[in-house]
Amino acid sequence: MPTSPENLCCREIPKVLRRLNQLQNPPSCMADHPGFEPVCLNVFSLQKALNIYRADYGPLRLRGREHRYRYLAYRSFVSWCWGFLGRRLRVPLPSCVVRRIRIEYPDAEGIYVGFRPALD
Repeated sequence: MPTSPENLCCREIPKVLRRLNQLQNPPSCMADHPGFEPVCLNVFSLQKALNIYRADYGPLRLRGREHRYRYLAYRSFVSWCWGFLGRRLRVPLPSCVVRRIRIEYPDAEGIYVGFRPALD
């Protein structure tokens, strides 16, 4: 990942490590966790996440299916590991997770925003 806050291993983040260690035989990487695909990558789960987002915040104003699903996949991962954080609290995601989501839902031009801390 291009910046220091984005260059994180999943094993360096306590909340993610906790989720990994819930398994009897934890994988070495979060991208290999058996729950990662159904929670964060499955289109039907992301459609459900979109419905919840709309109910809470109104329409999601992102262009393109891939962009919407990528955004929802990031949110789903955060919700799965941290729970609800609120508007002003953001956490950098492990680079393996970001990379896997970007592979599944790529930007057509390969341009990604990356981690941005919340504005006060």
